[in-house]
Amino acid sequence: MNRGYRTLDHTADVAIEFWAPSEQELLVEGARAVVWLLTEGEQVEGIDERALELESMDAEDRLVRWLNEVLWLAISEGFLVSDASIRLDDGGLGARVRGEAGAGARITSELKSVTYHDLMLGRDPGGGWRARVVIDV
Repeated sequence: MNRGYRTLDHTADVAIEFWAPSEQELLVEGARAVVWLLTEGEQVEGIDERALELESMDAEDRLVRWLNEVLWLAISEGFLVSDASIRLDDGGLGARVRGEAGAGARITSELKSVTYHDLMLGRDPGGGWRARVVIDV
């Protein structure tokens, strides 16, 4: 199964769809898509690393919280995520994220937050995972 992401037409916000073979890889693709939007496609290297833990109510909530954490790391700390190793559990996730610290100057687009509006997360017919989120701009 391939992995990737693409933007979708949406009225006032930005919608992205992304896909991957597993839920963990799907979360990584979503993070890459958010950073791609923030930087208008800049290449981000995995030269710095940090750990994070997130609590969530379910898989959909975990997706939104994860992407908002990626967005927060970029905007508030200048840390652009390029990759992650993710461990999922019923109460959330644990991750080692890799990327570039101090790269806030490379952010060229304003994104406010990932929303629950039109959220879609699930398995596709081929057995992989697919998601769609709307981002408030």
